[in-house]
Amino acid sequence: MFRGANAISLDAKGRLAMPSRYRDELDSRSSGQLIVTIDAVDPCLCVYPLDEWEIIETKLRALPSLREENRRLQRLLIGNAVDLELDGSGRFLVPPR
Repeated sequence: MFRGANAISLDAKGRLAMPSRYRDELDSRSSGQLIVTIDAVDPCLCVYPLDEWEIIETKLRALPSLREENRRLQRLLIGNAVDLELDGSGRFLVPPR
């Protein structure tokens, strides 16, 4: 995940512009491929470079599924995760959910 919190609004087409300070890192790490999911506690989106998300998802799937809170976390984070790619202007379309 990237450091910092950003209040960002969507454009008329429902796209979010990735802050420029994160674009270079995202491009070098995962060629603009990212994962967007919801936060388990706060009403916000969490954005991860694809390579970082794959590590997180592996750890989430390894949690013991007999514990209700683990299943809930898996459903929330993995179930709401969406693969996206930045366009040429550093934007991505936020899925309507």
